[in-house]
This record gives sequence, structure tokens and C-alpha cells, in this order.
Amino acid sequence: MEKENLELEELELKEKLDESIKICRSKSEELVNNLKYCLESRDFEKFNDFFDPKAVLNHCNEEIIGRNLIKNSINDLYIDKELKLYKVRTLIDSNQRHIACEWVTRRRDLNSDNQYDQGMASWYLKLSPNDYTVKTWYIWIDRVFDGDKVANLQIPIPKESGWIPCPIQYYSRKEMSEFLRLRSQSFEEEDLDLWGSYIHDDIVVRPPWNEQVNKNCCIEGAKEFFNNYDSPSISKMELLYDETIPNWCVYIQIFSSTNKKTGKKGEDIDFVFNEIIDGKVRYWRSYFNANFNKIFTENNFNFFIETLSKCSKNQKNLENQKKLNSSNNNNNNNNNNNNNIIGSGKD
Repeated sequence: MEKENLELEELELKEKLDESIKICRSKSEELVNNLKYCLESRDFEKFNDFFDPKAVLNHCNEEIIGRNLIKNSINDLYIDKELKLYKVRTLIDSNQRHIACEWVTRRRDLNSDNQYDQGMASWYLKLSPNDYTVKTWYIWIDRVFDGDKVANLQIPIPKESGWIPCPIQYYSRKEMSEFLRLRSQSFEEEDLDLWGSYIHDDIVVRPPWNEQVNKNCCIEGAKEFFNNYDSPSISKMELLYDETIPNWCVYIQIFSSTNKKTGKKGEDIDFVFNEIIDGKVRYWRSYFNANFNKIFTENNFNFFIETLSKCSKNQKNLENQKKLNSSNNNNNNNNNNNNNIIGSGKD
């Protein structure tokens, strides 16, 4: 009888937790949609309702404190802009009340532009434990797509190619946190053999969406990074664990290192999305600092990702050259064979 009562209590507790998760996800999605509506419609009348009075906005590393100042800042940024947001994915941590979103963006200046600039952006939202108002809002603007122009909104948004998520695998919050800690530690210690063991053979690294980088390119890119920088440090600021997709995660990191040539130390705050399969990173999407008023000559994590892309392009060029050489060899062999055919004019 006691066992039956215990099982019943556990079942009731699970149902309450499940219901709590559903409520959190629903309210979180509603908040994101409300913010999206405000930005797209340029209607900020109810904007303050979504923020804690002492909320903090970190927009491309420029910090604004207080919901009234946040409202004024966002209004100034977008009042003369047309902005459209197309959701790529949303992860929700119902335990911490954290939300991570990625968007394809299209924007134009209402006073001067006939076309839309197409890009990407990511948000990381930390909500109040007492309600569902925003306490902290991070925004990253991906400049990879700078220069991409779209004539009208009817043109389909870009589709991601090269990555199809694997079936979900289970990792606990603790396991995910420990995995990220060990991977970061191996990089800080410049142990590329160990670091490479955390990289899936089929890894896809982005940005941009048209880049695909395999494991070998990751290792070569890391070697190139260590040729230029030393004393790397990776500090995880936040980890979002979505109970519904436990092998996906989003985290915010502080990435710093020292330029060997200049001796200057650079520091970035980065948004990272990962898919983990079989204890290895299979998908890696990053957003870096993107302050349009500054040139980040010491943006180290950006340099690191660029080296991965560079190694990937070099490998693609090498593979293309091999294919070309193979094709030329085949043509030469065919020509030699033709020369030996009776009637070819050759003895």
C-alpha cells in the first residue's frame, strides 16, 4: 500500500512538473512573439510591459540599463526601419527561464532603401523568476550576410543545407555542462588531440550557412589560431538546457586570448549553439561581437572561426584540384589508347 501511494505521489509530481514546463514554454513563446511584433510593427506602446524595471539590454556589446532607456534605444534604432524576423529555432530552459532564438532578418531604411539587407541575429533572454518579464536581453547581429540584398519579401528565405539533425539523444544538464567544460579546457591547454576527440567526423561549422567544415579543418584551423594567439581562456557565462531537446544547447561564453605579434589581449562575448551526438559536437553555430561603430582587430573567436572556414576552402580547392588532375590523367590515358588503335594513323 505504501509503495502504491509513493508511486501515485511520484506520478502526481511528474504531472505537475510537466504542466509547469508547458506553461513556461507557452509564456516564453508568447513573450518572444510580442517582442517580434513590437520590432516589426514599430509599435512600442506596450514595450515596457515585457520588461523588469531594472532590465539590462546588451545590444552588440553596448549595454543599456532600465526598461525606459531600453524602450527609447530600441525605438531610436528601428523607428525609421522596416524589419522582418523569420525564426530559425528557439530553445527554452524552463528551469532557469532562459530563452534562445535565432532569426533570419530582413531590414531596410524607410527613407532611402528600395531593397532589404538580409542577415541573421540571435537573442538570449533571461526572465524574472517571479514572472515572465525580461531581466536581461542579449542581441547579436551576424554580419556574415552584410551586402546580401533582397528585392522584396516574397523571395524565399535561405534554407540551410548540409545539416540534418540526428535523432534526439539524452544528456542531463550536468552531463552537458561537464562536456562543455572539458572541451573548453582541452582548448585552453592547447591539447588538440583531446580537443579533436570532442569533434564529430561530420561536423558542420557555421557561419555562414554556405560553409561546411569537417573535423580535419577544425583541427587545422585551431593550429592556425595557436600560431597567432596564446593564453586562450574560455569562460561559460550561461548554459541553456532545453528539456525537450537534451542534446541541443546554447551557451554564452567569454573567449579571450593574446595576440602574439602585438601582445594585446582580446575578449569576445559569443553566442554558441551546438548539437551533441555520441559525446561529440556535430553542429556548431556561432555569433560574435558585432558593434558597427568599432573595428574589432582583436576579435579572437571570430579569427578562430574564420581560420576554420579558410582551412575548409583550402581543402575544397585541393579536392577540386585533385578531381581536375584525375580528369586530365584520364583524358591523357584515353588519348594514348586512341593512338594505339588500328587506323589511328599511328604505328
